[in-house]
Amino acid sequence: MDAFARFLVYGDSNTWGYQPGGGRLPLDAIFPSVAMTVPGCPTLVADGMNGRASVWEHELFPGELHGGATFAGILESNLPLQGLVLMLGTNDVMAPLNLAGSSIADNLIRMARLAKKRCGADTKVVFLSPPPLAPHGISDLCATGYGSADILGQNLAHDFKLAALEEGFLFLDGSKALAHMDAMDGYHMSQEGHRALGELLGHFLASLQ
Repeated sequence: MDAFARFLVYGDSNTWGYQPGGGRLPLDAIFPSVAMTVPGCPTLVADGMNGRASVWEHELFPGELHGGATFAGILESNLPLQGLVLMLGTNDVMAPLNLAGSSIADNLIRMARLAKKRCGADTKVVFLSPPPLAPHGISDLCATGYGSADILGQNLAHDFKLAALEEGFLFLDGSKALAHMDAMDGYHMSQEGHRALGELLGHFLASLQ
């Protein structure tokens, strides 16, 4: 990999650094920044947005949060790129989307194909499965009408890995760093969680060189 390689990390509030109760982690504490402290990791450009999902269209979900539909413009604004890391899915499993992991993976495939078409066939694309929601987070969301336990409780790693292997993309399981989302709400990461995921991602990307 080129020493000046740049990867776009495209995600939701867990890429942005949201903390329950409001507020944001310092930029040097979010997982893409932590990853870049690992020797050999390429430059990472983080683009996280609170509430973003992988969908391309949905009549009950705000258009600006349709991560599939808005992806092309964000990709274009960050060129040139040698790679892409996609970490979406946490919002997709919540109401009103309630998506199965296979549907989320299909949305990621569309984004990945678009990136390869625009950036070149040798562009490295990583499907990073987010850590699963914590049990108390699932219970709280169910109690407030934000989803069903069977959908919220999915570990997206299985579907993301299958899709990546079938399409020739790369896969990294976020639960290898963090068994569950560890912030107090159960669906975001704490600063310690960001550190663990960042170190995992940094070593993975460094190994691609």
